[in-house]
Amino acid sequence: MNQQLTILVFAPHSAIWVHAFPEALIIESLKQQNNRIIYITCDKEFQNYCVCMSAYGLTQASPQVQKDEICKICNSQKEIIKNEFKFDGYDIGEFINQTERATIESILKQTTPQNFLDLKLDNISVGKTALYEVLLKYKKSDLSFSETEWNSYLISLRNTLISFFASRKILDKEKPDRVLTYNSLYSVNRVCIQLAEIRGIPTYFLHAGENLSNRLQTMLIGESSPFKFYQRIKDYWPIYKDIPCSSESIEVVTNHFLELFRGNHFFAYSSSKKKQLDIYNFFSIQKGQKIIIATMGSYDEVFAAETTEVLSVNEDLIFPKQIDWIQSLIEFTRNRQDLFLIIRVHPREFPNKRDSVHSEHSKMLERVLIDLPSNIKLNLPKDNISIYNLAEYADLFLNAWSSAGEEMSLLGIPVLFYSADLVYYPSDINYLAKSKEDFFEKIDIALADGWSFEKIRTTYRWYVLKSIRSTFDLSESVKWQQESIHSKDIKRKKRLVNLIYSIYTLFNRVYFKILSKFTKTKTHMNYRSQLEDCRQRAFSLKDSNKINKLIQDQKKILFDSIDYDLENKSEYSIDLETSFIKCEILRMFPDLVDMQDIKEDTVRSPLRVNLLNAIKSK
Repeated sequence: MNQQLTILVFAPHSAIWVHAFPEALIIESLKQQNNRIIYITCDKEFQNYCVCMSAYGLTQASPQVQKDEICKICNSQKEIIKNEFKFDGYDIGEFINQTERATIESILKQTTPQNFLDLKLDNISVGKTALYEVLLKYKKSDLSFSETEWNSYLISLRNTLISFFASRKILDKEKPDRVLTYNSLYSVNRVCIQLAEIRGIPTYFLHAGENLSNRLQTMLIGESSPFKFYQRIKDYWPIYKDIPCSSESIEVVTNHFLELFRGNHFFAYSSSKKKQLDIYNFFSIQKGQKIIIATMGSYDEVFAAETTEVLSVNEDLIFPKQIDWIQSLIEFTRNRQDLFLIIRVHPREFPNKRDSVHSEHSKMLERVLIDLPSNIKLNLPKDNISIYNLAEYADLFLNAWSSAGEEMSLLGIPVLFYSADLVYYPSDINYLAKSKEDFFEKIDIALADGWSFEKIRTTYRWYVLKSIRSTFDLSESVKWQQESIHSKDIKRKKRLVNLIYSIYTLFNRVYFKILSKFTKTKTHMNYRSQLEDCRQRAFSLKDSNKINKLIQDQKKILFDSIDYDLENKSEYSIDLETSFIKCEILRMFPDLVDMQDIKEDTVRSPLRVNLLNAIKSK
C-alpha cells in the first residue's frame, strides 16, 4: 500500500494550455494513487507581466488591457482544470497580506543595478533568481542593463517576491512531502522550489519531451532542474549503450530528425534544408580542402543558468570562453591550407521564429570575427543555410555545447568537443579533448578516422535512451501533434499544425472575443477545446504506476525507480538493429538529399555517398 503523500503543485501558468493540461494529467495520476494534491495558482498576481503573456506574444510595454485578457484566459483555464480534475488548492494572493505587499514595494524601491545581486531572503538569492527570464529575453551575456531591461527586471523581481512570500506561508502551513512545478527554471517557480529545498522537501520539475515529433505527448519528470536530469541520464549510458534498439524506437528518433531537417517546428532553430545548394561556391572552398564546421553554443542560455546559480561555473575549461576557442581555431587553421573552417554562430543568437532579439554576444562576434583568412568563413543565420546543408559536405564538426554535436553524430559525421561538462550527451559519441594540445591533435585523428556507420548506431541508442526510455507517455490523453510521419500529405499537415500552433499563441485572445459574441455560455463555449481535452482524457495513464513510484520513492529520474532485467532488455540482435537503422536512413533520404541527383547519377556530396554505401552494404 502506498503511503499517502501531500504533494504541492506550484502551477501559476494555466494560460499556457499545452503545458497546463499535460501537467494536470501527471498530477491526476498521483492523486489516483492516494496522494493529497494542493494545487497553487496565480489569480492575476503577476498581472504586470508574466511567462504566459510572453507566450501569447505580449511584451512588458503591451497595453494593460491586453495583459488583463491573458489573466482572464489563465483564470478561466485554471477553473477548468480545478473543476474537471477535482483539484483543491489556493491562489497565491490568499497568502499575501498588506504588510507583505508593503515590504515588497519597499524592497523594490531599495533595489538598484548596483545592489540587486546581493538581495537575499531566508538565505535565498532572490535577486539572482529573478534574473532568469530577463537574461533569456534580452539574450544577455553581461549584467549591464538598459532602462527597458531594468524595468523588465523589476517586474520579474516583484513577481519573484510575491511568489517567495506566498510560497513560504503555504509551505509552512501545509508542510508538503513533495513539491512539483512545470519548468523549475522560471523565476516564480524556482523560488518556491528553493524554499522547499531549504526545508528538506524533495522537489521535481515537469517538462515536455525533447522529440519534436511527439514532444507534447511525452513528459520529463526529474529532481530539481533539467540540468540535473540530463546529467543523471548520462550516468545510465554505460548500461544502455550496448543494448540494441527496436524498430519502433528507432523510428521515433528518425521522426524527430525529419522535423529538424524541415526546419518548420517552433523549436527548430536551423532553417530548413535546401536542395541544390553548392557550399563550395557559396563559401569559395577550394577542391581538396577538408571542410570543418565549428558549431557555437547559445551563450545567453549558459550565462543565465550560471548567473542564477542553477548551473555551476566550470573554472577549468580548456578554453575559458567560446571566443577563446574560436580565436585558437582561427590561428590553427590560418596556416593549414588543406583545411577550410566554417564558423557557425548559433541561430538563437540572432532574431528567429521564437523572438526578434539580436544577442549582445553575437554583436561582439561580428566585431571580432572580421578580416578572416581566406580559408575561414563565418556562417550567420542571414545566410539562410541549414546546418544539414553543411553536413552534406563536412568532414568534421567541432562543437562547443550545441546539440549539433549529437545530431551530426547520428549522421555518422565525426565530432570533436572540448568539455564533457558543457554538453548534455555522453562524451563517447564524439571525440573529447583533454587539453588544448590534445584538441588540435584530435582534429587530424578525427579527420583520418572519417565517417562511420557505428557512430549512427551509437547515437540512435543515445536518443532512444534520452527521448524514449527517460520519458513518461501521455499519448492516450494528449492528442496534439498526432499526425503520422508516414502520411502522404505530411508536408501539408505539418505546415498546418505549426501554423495553428503559432496562431494559437498569438491570437487566442482575439479568437475568444469573437467567439463569445456567438455563444450564450461564455466560459464553456470559449474554452470548448480545453473542456474536450479534459473530458476525452483516458481514465488513467498507462505510466501511472511509474510516475507514482518515482515520486513516492524519492528518486531522481525514472531509471532510479525501476528494476530493469538488463539481460532480457532487448530481444533484438545487432544485425537486426542494423537493418532497422538502414531502413531509417532510407526514410531520411528524401529530406537529406535531392532525389533527382540520385536518379541522374550527378555529383554527390560525401554524406550522400556514405549513406548510400551504408544502405547497400550487407
